[in-house]
Amino acid sequence: VRSTARHPLFQVGLSFQNVAQSRLELPGLTIANVDADMQISQFDLHLIVTDRHAEDGAAAGVTGFFTYATDLFDESTVAGFARRFLRLLEAVVADPSLPVGDVPLLDDAERLRVLEGWNDTDHAVDASVTLPDLFDAQVRRTPDATALFFEGETLTYGEFDIRVNRLARRLISAGVGPESTVALAMRRSIELLVGMYAVAKAGGVYVPLDPDQPAERTGYILDAAAPVVVLTADGVEIPGDRSVPRLAIDTADLSTYAGAPVTDAERR
Repeated sequence: VRSTARHPLFQVGLSFQNVAQSRLELPGLTIANVDADMQISQFDLHLIVTDRHAEDGAAAGVTGFFTYATDLFDESTVAGFARRFLRLLEAVVADPSLPVGDVPLLDDAERLRVLEGWNDTDHAVDASVTLPDLFDAQVRRTPDATALFFEGETLTYGEFDIRVNRLARRLISAGVGPESTVALAMRRSIELLVGMYAVAKAGGVYVPLDPDQPAERTGYILDAAAPVVVLTADGVEIPGDRSVPRLAIDTADLSTYAGAPVTDAERR
């Protein structure tokens, strides 16, 4: 959709001014070219570079400046762009054979912050707590909070938990438990997440299958994983041994199974 709030073709520009500037000479009059004070940026972000020719004792060189939309960028952000651009130029000049992907854009302080500061997420973890335990605890804390939203459908943690527990009991009745696998052959959907958590609550391990991958690969994975059951959605066709039970989550009637949390005693 055309918008007058931005350039219709691109939002970031790089202009290289390398045309010699014309000079006006009049008797007794000296005229010098000066850069205009750019108060309005033509684009969201624009770098203008000018090739300066040596004249009147001034050394030749390249100068440049950024203009930018202040509604989108802070001055410190654009200044960071400038520093990284200069670092890129210095690296290329120092080693013209250096692949672009190997050019260092971060200085030592930035690299330390990105690699260590932002990744400093170590915290104590109770090794005895499982994923279902953590999920159940979250359900108890915020049963009415939104857990999932997909294509207009919203589930709270409480609603999601009920679906998961019912499917988990259905899987347990089919023989799913510790040391067993369940194939998940579904596209991105709420049912896919219900299946993932239900398998975990039943004590099994899920094996993801891409419904759009070649049939030979799907068959190979099914043969290798030997799932107890294949969870699918209505309309998804999965090749392979039809003797393995298949359950379409989105059409299965699970109302006869309890929605309360699954206990350890129920898992085989």
